[in-house]
Amino acid sequence: MRILERKHIDIKRWDTMVWETKNSLFYNLSWCLDALCTDWVVVMKNEYEAAIPFPIKSKAGLKYTYNPFLFHRVSVVGEMSEEEVDEAIWKVAKYVDVRITHEVEGAVVWNNCELAMDKTYLEIIQGYSSNSKRNVKKAVKESLVFSSANNAALISFFFKENVSFSALGIKEKEYENFEQLMLEAFDCEIGHGFIVEKDDEILAAGFFVEFNGRLNFVKGTSNALGREIGAMHFLFDRVIHSFAGKLKLLDFSGSNVDTVAQFYRSFGAENKPIWHVKRNHLPFPLNQIKK
Repeated sequence: MRILERKHIDIKRWDTMVWETKNSLFYNLSWCLDALCTDWVVVMKNEYEAAIPFPIKSKAGLKYTYNPFLFHRVSVVGEMSEEEVDEAIWKVAKYVDVRITHEVEGAVVWNNCELAMDKTYLEIIQGYSSNSKRNVKKAVKESLVFSSANNAALISFFFKENVSFSALGIKEKEYENFEQLMLEAFDCEIGHGFIVEKDDEILAAGFFVEFNGRLNFVKGTSNALGREIGAMHFLFDRVIHSFAGKLKLLDFSGSNVDTVAQFYRSFGAENKPIWHVKRNHLPFPLNQIKK
């Protein structure tokens, strides 16, 4: 296996490989990696037979992997054995911090919630928790309106108005990356923006990417009134209604925050864990600085 830097990757060939690989994730597409990552490399098996892309940063000449904002996990494009995945992680950098779909040595569980969508809507809602059913009913009584909004500027503005990015440690550049991701996804016709309104006021918004039979939830939020009357519950219920029986999965992307994971599970989602890998093989004293 060899490492290919971004500038040496045949992007047309790479994206074709991603699109044609069964169960590949949209995070592997070049425009997603370009939008969300400071830089990225690929650990390649043979000549575009199989590979893993890794988000990369560099400091003082030291390259290391990291988990960019909204980049949920890395995964294999093509077929690799567990041993080959482990080898790729060892090869990519001396310091590794990454979430990945494959279990490897030293990895710890990272929650990831998925909802099977190959059913009717009526079948799916049988798995809703009583709290979710109650919140959806409350939202319906409020005469909320759900609609498609493939408008990056509109969704961006709503997020800026209602999410304290600084309090969450999210930098302005990361927010700009999110907006670029939406633009690229809408342009490729695999992005879906949705809003919930009451009396022409937006109460909640969500952005999703549809790829390989999987609808990936990327980011969503609601304002104060929306939280009070269950606008996000209503948004997810309407998304489920719209895509039921048309997809394999709704991937909530998961969270190790209990309250967030509980919200996802309230729609009947099951935990399909991925793995968090941290390896520090930097020489002394750098291994004491970067932990």
